Amino acid sequence: MGTRDFFNRMADSWDEKNRYETDKIELMLNLLYIKNGDTVLDVGTGTGVLLPLLLRRTGGEYITAIDVAEKMIEKAKQKFPDTGTRFAAADVMEYPFDNDSFDHIICYSVFPHIQEKSAAIARFAAALKPGGLLSVLHSASKEKINGVHVHSHDINSDYLLPAAEYIPLLRKNSLREEIIIDNEEMFMFCARRQWQ
Repeated sequence: MGTRDFFNRMADSWDEKNRYETDKIELMLNLLYIKNGDTVLDVGTGTGVLLPLLLRRTGGEYITAIDVAEKMIEKAKQKFPDTGTRFAAADVMEYPFDNDSFDHIICYSVFPHIQEKSAAIARFAAALKPGGLLSVLHSASKEKINGVHVHSHDINSDYLLPAAEYIPLLRKNSLREEIIIDNEEMFMFCARRQWQ
């Protein structure tokens, strides 16, 4: 069973089983300086954990929420109807985004589940507008995340490396790191697409 099947199976009980530290998420999002009218790609939106926080910052109708698990997208749509958010049940690596489309690409609690991280970073870099920001966010430490994943048969190979180890991949794709937090409280790296 793959990642998509795992998250489809978990969709109905996801919100009840997972509690998110909203204060910590708010702190991370505040560091991104998302402003009204910014276009945002919410990668691995799940049941829409970030959506109310992103809608408040963007003013609505500028968010694309994508998830490989169609049942997760169904839940997010039910929770956030009529917001102007564009929902896509698709693999972010295959969805036909235009280049230079987004001011922000945010991967909240999803990056370990992306198998081809080098290819994903290249894809995200191309989809960002020049000056746009790629942000990988987790409201827990990589040790905690990796510890949870190792005990799940379906996602036991989905893990995070130390944040600094992603820097060469970022730089290879004209992204320059701006924020790196990798401690016992959270994991976060953000990199900006350079102007050509």
